[in-house]
Amino acid sequence: MDLPCPDWISHAELIWSRLDPEQTNKFSAELDIDEIFDFGQSQITPDDVRVLSGIGRNYPVQKCAPSAAKLRERGNDRFKAKDYTSAALHYSQGVCHAPEDSEQLALCYANRSAALFQLARYQECLEDVGRALAHGYPSHLQPKLLSRRRQCQGFMCPQQPGQETGTAGTPPAHHTPSPPAATTVNHPPSSTHTPATGVSLHFSLQKGRHLVAVEGKSAGEVLLRDRAFSCVLIQGVGLRAEHEEGRTAGRERGVVAEGAKGAFGTEDRCCHRCLCPTLCPVPCPGCRYERYCGQRCQREAWQEHHRWECPLGAELRAAGFLAHLALRVALKGGLQQVRRARGSEDKARGLAKQEVPEEVEEESHDGKDNTFGHSSTTPPGGQIESVLPSSVSCHGDAYQHVHGLLPHVEGHAPSLRFLYAVTIATLHQALRQAGPPPAAWGGGDYVSDSCDGPSACEDAVGGAWNPELSILGATALRHLLQLRANAQAITTERVADECGTAVQASREIRVATAIFPTLSLLNHACRPNTSVTFDTGCGGRAPDGTLPFASSPDSFMGVSVLVRAARDLTAGEELLHCYGPHCSRMEVQERQRLLLEQYLFKCECEACLQDLQSPPEGYITSSHFKCPKCARPLQTGAGGYVCVRTGCSGRLSGGEVEETLQVVKALLDQALELLDMDRPVEALRLLQEATCRSKRHLLATNRLQGQVSDATARAYASMGDWSEAASHLGLSLASVRCQFGEDSVEAGQQLFKLTQLHFNGGQAGQALSVLAEARRVLSLYLHAHSQELQDLRDMEDCLRATL
Repeated sequence: MDLPCPDWISHAELIWSRLDPEQTNKFSAELDIDEIFDFGQSQITPDDVRVLSGIGRNYPVQKCAPSAAKLRERGNDRFKAKDYTSAALHYSQGVCHAPEDSEQLALCYANRSAALFQLARYQECLEDVGRALAHGYPSHLQPKLLSRRRQCQGFMCPQQPGQETGTAGTPPAHHTPSPPAATTVNHPPSSTHTPATGVSLHFSLQKGRHLVAVEGKSAGEVLLRDRAFSCVLIQGVGLRAEHEEGRTAGRERGVVAEGAKGAFGTEDRCCHRCLCPTLCPVPCPGCRYERYCGQRCQREAWQEHHRWECPLGAELRAAGFLAHLALRVALKGGLQQVRRARGSEDKARGLAKQEVPEEVEEESHDGKDNTFGHSSTTPPGGQIESVLPSSVSCHGDAYQHVHGLLPHVEGHAPSLRFLYAVTIATLHQALRQAGPPPAAWGGGDYVSDSCDGPSACEDAVGGAWNPELSILGATALRHLLQLRANAQAITTERVADECGTAVQASREIRVATAIFPTLSLLNHACRPNTSVTFDTGCGGRAPDGTLPFASSPDSFMGVSVLVRAARDLTAGEELLHCYGPHCSRMEVQERQRLLLEQYLFKCECEACLQDLQSPPEGYITSSHFKCPKCARPLQTGAGGYVCVRTGCSGRLSGGEVEETLQVVKALLDQALELLDMDRPVEALRLLQEATCRSKRHLLATNRLQGQVSDATARAYASMGDWSEAASHLGLSLASVRCQFGEDSVEAGQQLFKLTQLHFNGGQAGQALSVLAEARRVLSLYLHAHSQELQDLRDMEDCLRATL
């Protein structure tokens, strides 16, 4: 949740209502973040900390042996049903719930090793066998466990270097159509951080800090790679998919998390540090919530933030993930970096007052700081070129760039500023009560760096919470205010949990929120010229569970983003990215409203200006509705839609169009539910009825008509009729291209699915033809090592071998 939970919001509102008018007016006029935090701190008492802790009981993080036992029993049920993936996930939950001194921990590890063995994940199986024995697995049960270990070793010994463990060397016989992610989480190659080449940092009063190409760039060319300064995984996003056509691309900062429907959320299936998917996480010894893909991520998270967050897990979940991320950024930044940032900011502000006339001072149009973050001089026209002329890399001063982002204090309503201030002040007080200050904030180092849970906090030496350390709370509040306009939603494609369906649906979900030092410098455009791809660190393990790709410590990157040119760029062109509202998905008025509400600027990008202009005389705007007389396109007219053909009297009323859309949408929704239940024959009957009705009034380019065609293709594919499925998917592709563009990521997704259908149908020539186009388009958006591009390479190898 972006905001704190409703119970805490209600409590903060109660505190706000108790302020007298003078206090309310004074606070509402206050724009200094230190003063805002101090006021919030003055309004809370120890009782408020207890209230937050009480609310946190609704988000339990304590370990519990009986709970672990129940989860292990559920895993046993799924294991008996031969659903080994679900079994492993249930056992993993049991591992996380089991206390360190509980027999349940060893039992859950042992049972999980059995599920991993059935999934041919032998290396991970061996690790769990070792963990079960190390945690006191009962001696009378050990012979079976030791036998499993010998079997694993037998399977692994003949393995050749570089060969995937437990998998065949050839691609699967059938690729089930499921579209790839527009903005996806992939595993990175072994390369380390790549600074931007041919990109420079500029500054102007109108745009603030922004990035510019200093040389021409071809579509698909990498512009820069940025590493997240920090991120927080979003809890409770279920995996049971709902069909969603027209998946979003680009920098979806405002993506809304879907409601959880499945048994397992992102917190159960992803590493809480690097977001890497994992079936067998390593738990935090102190709480049942945090889990990691391996020991390395566990250790890094403990050092960076979790040793102080662990005792406050329930309170942080109640406070919302933005407050959690804000505190995490401040903890990682440290007192020295914060002092440096504040000093540089004060110096830059003083210089700005001397050099820039007051009447021309402006705020950045989309949340970038105008004065802090680089040294510069102001040439005529107010355009400033950075001291980084050819290579942009913020990572030497990553925190300085994060701190320099505008908090937009005046853009937040006074009541919201108060909620933020009280929330951070209460968390700050709870942190003080939990133990001494973090080492990076003047506290002593811990005796041991081991991840021993909350008990490690008791081993701290030196350090005390002196009054000066209220700067930690004020800094966290600054970051919380910044996150409204600068937090980046990290999304991935997630396949449905249902098993046994011939074709599985997938959807894009939001898995985390992060802050990126360099990516935050890109300004918005509703028709962007860049695309982004998110990568995860792998915790020192390859996606197939084997050992690392590279031995270099730098190869472990954590969460990163790759920015590519979405089209050819010319020298001097600004790099622009979409914050969510895209011109192909939303009308200009709605885009401008959303951007003003969330990012506090009125968008005047090229796409908005074009959309606001009156169309030239004689220009016909198609509504994607069909004339009932001549089947030509209709255009908007008085009271409805009229035919574009001169002399044709065909028209449709608004009521007729609305009725058709409602009926077709209802039939489509019912059909999708049946497809999710693997009942394609029944779904196809509904889709045929929907097609019959939609063809009366909808053109083939209409978005809803495209969705019906896509679902029909899925139904035929589920029945193994690959040729008919490909035919209908071709109709859907035409609709997607019309709406989003020939080279859009949505078109790439449809081309990918069409390649799969031709491949499964044995149409080698057609598959190769579509495959080449799919690869060209997807390469503009996806990482070279993404699963989708790898699937295309595998299919191409198989197809060429048959020719």
